[in-house]
Amino acid sequence: MAGGKMDILDRPPLDRYDFSRMANMWEKLVLEIVADMIERREMCDCQDCVLDTSALALNSLPTRYWILGSYDAFCPPEKFTEDSMNVRLAQEAVMRAYQLVSQNPHH
Repeated sequence: MAGGKMDILDRPPLDRYDFSRMANMWEKLVLEIVADMIERREMCDCQDCVLDTSALALNSLPTRYWILGSYDAFCPPEKFTEDSMNVRLAQEAVMRAYQLVSQNPHH
């Protein structure tokens, strides 16, 4: 796929749907942890290291999607992102990912 995700979403019949409401809850957790590490100067803040770390961490976690604005009776998004086990798993994934990235940075 040459153009990426947005190109496919601009193509009929998918152009009729609002995919911006679909979100991976792990992404929210991972990016919050990465942001905290950057603010504490615990990781390189260049784009390559941030994107590589985020992608590696997300690829190591099971994908978990929600449709934002919909009520999920079993596990609302807030419960997922505030769960201490999920936070710990995301932290471990980011730390492992950054360790790999820092050993072989692309900058």
